[in-house]
This record gives sequence, structure tokens and C-alpha cells, in this order.
Amino acid sequence: MPNPINTITKVTYPQTGIAMITMDAPESAANILDEQLFAELDRTMAELAEQKDLTGVILTSAKPTIFVAGADLKRIAATLDWPEKKIVEFCQRGRAVMARFSRCPFVSIAAIHGACVGGGLELPMWCDLRIASDDRRTILGLPEVKLGLVPGWAGTARLPRITNLEAAVDLVTSGRLISTGEASSIGLIDAVVPQESLIEESIKMIHRVSTSESFVFDRKKIMGQVDNAGDLEQIVLKYGKRIIENKKIFPFAPTVALEHMTRSASLPMKAAWQSESAAMAQVYGSPASRGLINHFFLIDRNKKQPGLVDMKLSPTKIHTVGVVGAGLMGKAIAENCLKQDLDVKLLDANTETQQSVVRQLKCDHPERSVQSCEDYNSLAGCELVIESVVETASVKSQVLQKIECAVDQSTVLASNTSAIPIETLANHLQRPEKFCGIHFCHPELMSLVEVVCGPGSSEQTIATAVKYVKSLRKMPVAMNDGAGFVVNRLLAAMIDQSLRIFTEGTSIETIDLAMREFGFPGGPFEIIDVIGIDTCLYAGRTMWESGSQCVTLSPILPRMVKSGFLGRKTGKGFYVYPDAHGEPKWDDDLLSTIEIYRNNKEESATLCEKKIVTQILSAIVLEATRIIEEEIVQDFRDIDLCIIEGFGFPAHHGGILFWADQVGIKTVRQALEDIGRVDSRIAPNAAIQWQAENQASFYPKLKTSEDT
Repeated sequence: MPNPINTITKVTYPQTGIAMITMDAPESAANILDEQLFAELDRTMAELAEQKDLTGVILTSAKPTIFVAGADLKRIAATLDWPEKKIVEFCQRGRAVMARFSRCPFVSIAAIHGACVGGGLELPMWCDLRIASDDRRTILGLPEVKLGLVPGWAGTARLPRITNLEAAVDLVTSGRLISTGEASSIGLIDAVVPQESLIEESIKMIHRVSTSESFVFDRKKIMGQVDNAGDLEQIVLKYGKRIIENKKIFPFAPTVALEHMTRSASLPMKAAWQSESAAMAQVYGSPASRGLINHFFLIDRNKKQPGLVDMKLSPTKIHTVGVVGAGLMGKAIAENCLKQDLDVKLLDANTETQQSVVRQLKCDHPERSVQSCEDYNSLAGCELVIESVVETASVKSQVLQKIECAVDQSTVLASNTSAIPIETLANHLQRPEKFCGIHFCHPELMSLVEVVCGPGSSEQTIATAVKYVKSLRKMPVAMNDGAGFVVNRLLAAMIDQSLRIFTEGTSIETIDLAMREFGFPGGPFEIIDVIGIDTCLYAGRTMWESGSQCVTLSPILPRMVKSGFLGRKTGKGFYVYPDAHGEPKWDDDLLSTIEIYRNNKEESATLCEKKIVTQILSAIVLEATRIIEEEIVQDFRDIDLCIIEGFGFPAHHGGILFWADQVGIKTVRQALEDIGRVDSRIAPNAAIQWQAENQASFYPKLKTSEDT
């Protein structure tokens, strides 16, 4: 039988007695710890261990920005239903291969350049030494908790024995990534050197360590318990508090990791491995891990295909962005541009506001050009101009026409409208092919930006808009036109049902609490207050006038606006806000203002938490299927990315359609039928009926070779 051929790893000998294993997965930007790489490392290290004249081995990567990106997440996603026994075997198999680097009869060193995360960092932790480049692209960390998992290849056991328990608990339970400088300060990295010196310095370090044979002593020592554990009680209190504060973002896994790491600190290494396997079995396949892994895939897909855009086109290079409107949104857009080294020209109808904002931006970004425009003609020279004025179609149309007359014919013109159809705004423009929507959901808090293709928008315009959004380190989703686009239609469905449930007898506080417990950063009424009650009213009216079924003209919001209850920006909305960043407090005056709109004030009319969540989310699922039917988005996964990154749907639930799959589409259908008894607009549509009857799902189950 012929010997297997290595396709990822290559062994060379940079110096007599020194072997170097270089990882370079073909046709891939990253090295991934999959079955193939594990097999090659296992085989290669077994062969090297037989060589009698080796002093050391260097493990490195040929990738320019990535050392090893971590485990094969597609395989993990396809095996989330594994029984505990197979999960433990999965952990043991990985450790067995990596352990060859700590058992070989010579010094092992990892020469790290580029991202080294997750399992990709666990691998170097099995080496005797770790040396890293000083390049800013070299980052390290164990972000498994952000996927609802814990490190499973001895990362939780070796890290506290290499560094100290508190530093290890910090990294594992937060999942944060650190620089080589910080890694060196905690003892995770033994040396930081220029990239060009990485191999040369690795060889020197091997000779130095092999001569003293200190690595033999260190190998024996690391197999014991953690000898620098510190105050266990204080560590539990400190990081337990942080975990509780972040539980809505990354639930369950950080708690499991903390319990395991503090428990196993006093155990010998082999017992700590067993504890780690048990911890992995606890979280592997949990609802949170399923949702967070799906979220990871949504983001990864968006990098390659951000919606309805031709990624092969060469977009216009953006150097200077014009922003018309210096309010909160316009200022935030300008700020985002300046942070990514783009120059800005700012224009506002209120000269005093404009000058004040420009002064502040210049103070915060002295290295960039921020120009205060005298008039529309001053916008000449901008490759892109974004309109961000009041959310009224007539006002926006007038502003856009003035901008178009002033700028170059090649300039891309965009509106930051949150709900007005792009077609409506393009009707009076001379160059509709150069116009599109660039809707920042919230430039400071949210990553998502909706790039909206009007009926006349050229593919080149959309490609330029998408490239611009990416340059801001935001997530663009290019989509077709329609009132409310995606995010605000889904948000409107949530607000609409929340108002309905309130009018039927459930309190505002109860509704908000139920949705916060589900994982939202705030309840529906708190979200309305953040957006602005007047803004929600106008956006909802725009969608209603366009025929959207997700909105009713509830009298509650108009009454509140008329009474001066506009939300957090005025200190009073559904809640009272003592200061700009203060916690919301209940206000009895508000209840007296809107009490007349409640049909049922009996306590028995209050819905339980589960029904509140299920009814509101099922209405959002219904609206999502309508968006798909109307072909607003290219793929149903765009909807799940939009709702997570656009208004804070909890990532650990994987997206609204992923949630529907998890609870079952029959549950969604039943909830819609229940709502329909009191709200005739709501009923399961053909898509939901078909899925329920055919036991279909939005996300097909991934398969592995073991399934076939």
C-alpha cells in the first residue's frame, strides 16, 4: 500500500539537526485543523521522532496573515448531535496528535505569524516554546465561548500552567483576542521578534534550550497542578460577575469554562483533560452553540457574498465622502468615515450645528480633512455623497436634487433613509443609475448597513456602495427596494405585535422583560425609545402607506408624540431617563396618557413570558417569509444576518429563521393562528403552511462523511 502524500505540510531542514514543518493548505487562505491536517501532523511527527540526529523542530505557516485559524467549524456544525462518548473521543484524538510536540525527543517550537486562534493556539501550546512576529496581524486567543463552546484540546488545561490561572480564565471566558505584546507579558509567548527574523531566532532558541535541557524539566512540571493559581474565590467572584453581565451575548459556555478551570486547577494534567472533555460535552450541541455557530457562518458568507451585488466589478475608489445632514446620524456617519482614513465634507441647513459638529470632528480626528461646506457646490470632488436629513420624502427629494446638480456626474449619490423606497426618491433625479440607498442601522452600535438597489441603480453603483461600506469595517447587505427594506420591516413587526399585546392587557414592563430574558439588549418599548417615538411613527406610516402588512396605524405613538413623549433623546418616552446614559425608569404619567387604548386592564389578560416571546417572534418570521417571497433579499440567510447585526436579535439564537427551525415551524404556525383570532392581518402564509405540512426547515442539516 503506497504511503500517504502530505498536501498541507512540508518538512525542510533550515539547518543541520533542525526540522521545520510548514503548514500551507492548498487553494485556501487559511490553515484549518481538519482531519487532513491532523493526519499529516501525526504522521510527520512520528517520522521525525525516529530521526536520531534532530535537535529541534519548528512548526510554522506559509500563510501571510494566518498561522492556524482553528478547528473545522463545518465538521463541528455537522456533528452537534453527537453523543457524549464521541465528543470525548473528538477531544482525545486532537490532544493525542498535538501531544507529539510535547513528547518528541527534541525541542519543539511554534514560530507564529498571523492569526493564531482557537485550536490554532492550542497546537502551539503543546510545543515547548512559542515565538511570535511583532506584526499587528499576529493575534492570539481562544474565542471558543463566542461559538458556545470551550477549548477541547487541552487549551483550558495547558494555558493556566503556562501563564497563570487568572490570565487563563480571563482569556477563555471572554474569548477575546490579544496582541503578541500582551501574550508575552503573561508568559504565553517566549519571544516577540520581527517577522523576517522568526525562523532565525527560533533556531537560536532551540540550540539554547536543548543545551540546557530545561525543556525536559518544564514538560514534567506542566503535567502537575497549577502552581500559580492565586485566590480561587476571588477569581470566581471577579469573572463570575463579568460572565453574568455578558450572559445575554455568550450564555452558558463561559460559566461551564469557569467552573471547569477553577475546579481542575488543583488536579494533575491528565485529570484536567478529563474535566475539559466533560466541559466540552456539556456545551457541544447546546442551543447557544448551535445559534452562535450559525451566526459565525452568516458573517463568513457575507464576507464572500454580501447580497445582490456583482463582486467581480471594480468599484469606484472612495477618497472623500460628502455628508448632508449634521444630526446624530450624519455626524456618526462622518465619524465612521474619518476612523477609516476617509476625508469628509459636511453640510447642514443649520450653519451653527454644522460648524459645531465640524469643530468636534476636527478635534477628534486632527489627522484627517474635515471640511465645513458653504453650500451644495462645495460638495464637488466627492466620490460619494450621503444624504441624512429628516425622514420625509419631500424634504429628502429636494435635498437630493440639489446635491445632484452640484456634484460631478461620476459621483455616487446615496440616501440614508430607513424606510422610504429608493424608487420614490429617485423619481426626480437626472442620474438614477448613480443613486442607491445606504442605510446605516445605527453607525455606532450596529454593524449592518443596508445597501438598497433602486430600479435604476447600476451594478457599478451598488458595487461601489458595498465596497465603501466594507471599507468602514461594516457588514453590507445589498438588497432590492421596498418600503422599510429588511431591518425596519422586521422591527416594525416586533413593535406592532408588542403594541397589540399591550392593548390586550399585558404591561409594557412585562413585555420588555420577556424579550430581554430571551436575549435582546432591550425590550421593544426600550428599543422604540432609543430610536425615537417620532422616528418610529414616521417610518411606520411610510411602510403602511406602501401597503406593508406588518404595520397598523396604532393611535398610541401619535398620542405620545403629540404629548411630547419622544423617547430617550428628550428624556421621556415609554420610560423616563434621568440622564442620557441612565437606566430607564417607569413613569405613571405615561400610563395615564395611553391607558385609554388598552382594551383589557384585567391582570388575568397578561400573557406569560413564553407566549409573549413566541407570538412576537412568530410575527417577525411571517414578515421574513414575505420579504423572501418579494425577493427583497438574495438568500434567506441575509435576513438572519440583518436581524442580528441590524437591531440586536440575540446571536446565540442564530437568527429569526434559525430560531423558527429550532422551535419548529408548527409552533410558529400555531402562534400565528392564535394571533389571527384577535388580529385579522396575521395568519400563516403559504410558505409557512407548506413547511409545517412537509416538516421542512430553512436550514438543511449539514452532513459529514460519517452520515453517508
